[in-house]
Amino acid sequence: MNRRIFSFVSGFIVALGLSAALHAQKPPAVDTVFLNDASKTARSGRVTNVDKTQVRLEVPVAAGGAGSKMSVSIPRAQIDRIEFARSESMDELLKDPDLADIPELSVLWKAWQPLLDLPKSPAARIGNTYALLLLRSGEASRAQEALEIFTNVEKQGWDENSQKIARQGRLRAMVATGNAASAVSEAEILAVESEDPEVLVEAKFILAEAARTALVKLESDNPRWTEDINVRPERERLYHEALELYLYPYLFFGSDESTASRGLWGVITVHRFNNDIPSAIEASRDMLRLYPQTPFARQAGEFLATLSEDQLKQDTEKEAQYENAPDTKSQN
Repeated sequence: MNRRIFSFVSGFIVALGLSAALHAQKPPAVDTVFLNDASKTARSGRVTNVDKTQVRLEVPVAAGGAGSKMSVSIPRAQIDRIEFARSESMDELLKDPDLADIPELSVLWKAWQPLLDLPKSPAARIGNTYALLLLRSGEASRAQEALEIFTNVEKQGWDENSQKIARQGRLRAMVATGNAASAVSEAEILAVESEDPEVLVEAKFILAEAARTALVKLESDNPRWTEDINVRPERERLYHEALELYLYPYLFFGSDESTASRGLWGVITVHRFNNDIPSAIEASRDMLRLYPQTPFARQAGEFLATLSEDQLKQDTEKEAQYENAPDTKSQN
């Protein structure tokens, strides 16, 4: 288990089955349970267990001396929300996870999932972060797990923003698990109806992924497509459609590093599939210049490192500028 989890796993997770010794390494965090009565009664302590019907809270008691505690049960129906103690380590993990953090996030998700529908719970954020990481791994079995998590968060998450993120993730997971047709149909509707830029960008990304997948399949099914007048137009349509859709966030929301770099990497993959290495080089250089801190910049750098010096000398942008420059001799 990643050492970071030792710094923030509270008694709540311990009570759900992890090592009890873990809790002794740090003073217990204080959680506050707000009831839904008229006065919004607040009770402070440490959440130690959760199920579908109740929450158990460990609270200090005056009788019995210093450090004495007792456990009380609070019906879920009486709870308005729970404000859990802030964990800087968990916030750090959720902000910038990598594939090596998958086991740690799996533990967190299993622990917090029972609180998915409870206001102020971080369960939805944990679930979405974990599922996105599973998708990033590229493994089919993990994509299926991601689909289940996104679906769960979309249906039960307590806040609309988490549900929106989960819906977008669910569409991506549907594509990754072979159910692209349904995902594309839903994304097409979102692309037309949504006024939310984030939803629109995600819908276009889903459509871009579907177009690229269809392009790859078409060429696989038709290896001599260049000679087939019936196949060639569809191949060119899919090629340009994929590029256009991948470019959308880069062109219109370029300051959003996450989505813009993701789309630009899609452009690079399409150029490479098309064996258009000069264009792939140019897009990779744009990636390294504009989004150097993103995971996709690292991938772009790795691609450039595989090329020869002669290939890297190509600069299609400069060539295009030269070709389009005014002919000063003819003007004179």
